Amino acid sequence: MYRIGVRKSLQAMHFLQGDFGEESRPHAHPYTVEWSCEVDGLDADGFALDIALAGKLLEEVAATAEGRLLNDLPFFEDRQTSLENLASYFHDEMWRRLEEEAGDVSRVLGSEVRVWESQGAWASFASRAPVAREAPKRAKAPERRSPLGPSRGRRS
Repeated sequence: MYRIGVRKSLQAMHFLQGDFGEESRPHAHPYTVEWSCEVDGLDADGFALDIALAGKLLEEVAATAEGRLLNDLPFFEDRQTSLENLASYFHDEMWRRLEEEAGDVSRVLGSEVRVWESQGAWASFASRAPVAREAPKRAKAPERRSPLGPSRGRRS
């Protein structure tokens, strides 16, 4: 197996829906997004995937979030703007664009998007192959905060 990856930094704002203290107010993060693809072999030229294309696609998707309030993106209309959902957003957009640009992605076995919101905090989404799926919708009114949520101090 071979794996290639690209990385892009961007600045965006968001706020969490519900009772999450300071996280419920708009605030910015200096995000870093990493996208990697795993392939089963190299092409006739000895490449796993066109890394220049991967970089171009990541630039395009990052531009959809750069300087924006993430809550305003259609993807987050019914979803929490959590780091996990942001990783899912980037993953879905990267796959869609890869299929449009590259056409045959049959050698690609899977991919992963990792989104860092600080030097010490990240979340990722990975799939073994391109999948058409719908991310879990955000509950209308959370009844209580999860002990695994932002209160652990992982979000700033």
